Amino acid sequence: MRSYLILKALANTKDYIPITFFMEQLQVSKRTIQNEFVYLKKVADLNGYMIRVSYGKGYFLEVFNQDKFNHFLEQMTVGEAITNKEQLISEILSCLLSTSQNYVTTSQLADLLGISRSSLSTEMETVSNYLGSYSLQLERKSHYGVRIIGDSKDIRRLMLDLYLKGDKPFKEIVDQCAGNFDEYERLVEDYIRLNQIRIGYYEFQMLIGWLKVFVLFSKRRVTVSKLMHQTSGLIDYEINQEQLEQVLLCLQEQFEISVTTVDVAEFRAFIQSNFQKKGQIENRRELKSFKQDLIAFFTEMDLRNHTDYSQDKEFLEQITTHLSFLLDRIDQKIIYKNPLLLELCIRYPLVFDIVLKFSSFLQVKFGYEISNDELGFIAVHFLNHTEKEKNKRINQYERIAVICTTGGGVSNLIRTQILGIFPNANVKAFSFWEEVDLKEFQPNLVFSVVPLKQAPNVPTIYIKELLSNRDIKNIRQVLCNQKIEQRKSAPIDVSHDYLELLKPTLFSVETAKNYDELIKKMALKMITQGYGDDGFQKNVDQRERYMSTVYNHGIAMPHPIEMKGRKSAIAVAVVKPELNVGTHKVRLVFMVCLAKDDFHYYSGISNGLFQLMQDESKISDIYNTSELQNIG
Repeated sequence: MRSYLILKALANTKDYIPITFFMEQLQVSKRTIQNEFVYLKKVADLNGYMIRVSYGKGYFLEVFNQDKFNHFLEQMTVGEAITNKEQLISEILSCLLSTSQNYVTTSQLADLLGISRSSLSTEMETVSNYLGSYSLQLERKSHYGVRIIGDSKDIRRLMLDLYLKGDKPFKEIVDQCAGNFDEYERLVEDYIRLNQIRIGYYEFQMLIGWLKVFVLFSKRRVTVSKLMHQTSGLIDYEINQEQLEQVLLCLQEQFEISVTTVDVAEFRAFIQSNFQKKGQIENRRELKSFKQDLIAFFTEMDLRNHTDYSQDKEFLEQITTHLSFLLDRIDQKIIYKNPLLLELCIRYPLVFDIVLKFSSFLQVKFGYEISNDELGFIAVHFLNHTEKEKNKRINQYERIAVICTTGGGVSNLIRTQILGIFPNANVKAFSFWEEVDLKEFQPNLVFSVVPLKQAPNVPTIYIKELLSNRDIKNIRQVLCNQKIEQRKSAPIDVSHDYLELLKPTLFSVETAKNYDELIKKMALKMITQGYGDDGFQKNVDQRERYMSTVYNHGIAMPHPIEMKGRKSAIAVAVVKPELNVGTHKVRLVFMVCLAKDDFHYYSGISNGLFQLMQDESKISDIYNTSELQNIG
């Protein structure tokens, strides 16, 4: 909100405004105002303005794109106010939770935060309500100040949530208090190995975070007025050294803190909610029947999609085990967050689409609705299977012939490049006239730079004499992602990549009020032009209902949940003005339609869009110029 008020003040005058003006108007410190200007200068160019600074005069605003500037102000009136308020609440909680004093006066708190006492007072009711969600209270006492009161476990739960959320001030305080934590992480890892515990990386970070927060809490224990009553004594050396609680003993010694038996009980409960031992699943359900249901599903899916999930015994074992644990967690209302969810959705859409169908099967068969975060974890097992299949396809070619115009240096260069793709194969170079030697070699894959009159009856890839990195990448993608008939000559064109799927007739600048209507319009256009099949629009809508394909920085990639296009193409829409979809903005829409023979393009498309999302200047360039040729 401060940023909005600063820009409005600058926009309403043609003169320089000194920093003291903003300090008085907003009742904040000089440092706070300077921090606001650091942010405003950082985003200035993208939002149509420039801030000039003159020593002795102050700040001056120059707007060079009024539409962009106005749109930025509109965003700030809502979004900036919410963001700044959330940040302020987190900062207030951080100060209250980390102070070594029993009470903190409002004057001290306002000085620490760099805000006025009146501004602080207006937010304390929100702080009080937020604490209530943790069964905690904000106690106010005249002449003393304020403090957080409640059970130790509830305070630590709040501290852990702030720490894991990455709240910068609080995270720095916790990490500084804990210091080098490598020794304690090693103790936890040893316990996991010794007891063959199943635990994800996120849950491991939660556990380490709990231990760090426990150290800070124990050092600040005087700030808690209402401790649990069952403090029957400190833990001692009688703790079984095979138990994870021994790490608390080490913390007690190293940091000279008091660890009570109640603390140990809380820690054990925390461990139980995040760890699962092997063998538990036998008590959960009849595994044999469960696995048969899964095999039946994958067998049917393999027939429809030409996949091999039902034949991969390792995959079936892993997915069965994972799902057994997952259903246990759902029954116990244990929720895992998946920090890789967004990247999995973007980079592996084909796999994720299959996982979405799988989730529908689980809901119908067992009545369990799987969260998106959990679907991300399931997708990793599918990805592992996919990568194994790719390796199989690469390793099936044991003898590879490279046919060139001569048998000289160029042949050896190509041979070396091909060996980079097939490190375990016998790769041999031939001149185009060495037909007898080629036949005796009996290759099961051929690369040739010239047309072959008597080509071996094996897959044949026609290539250029000098292969670029992109050519090599395309070769790998084609051979990894396509099943090629072994008994027939199958020339494969690898000279084109997915950028050629961008069609000028499918490029448009759109003004839209509703995202669903926009993608419906784009889908019908693809059908009309002969790319999408009759069910294309329906399948795009179905995929969107499962999980939105609107991603970061204004990029969207709608596509059908079942890819079976007549021809392959990518439609592009530049949306002006930007379209609000939930908490996201939509600026560029890439609608993907692929024929089944072109599935190998999928990874290139998704990776290309993922890279584009990391480059905001490139996005702005495409958006502002609105020209198809700038996408490549």
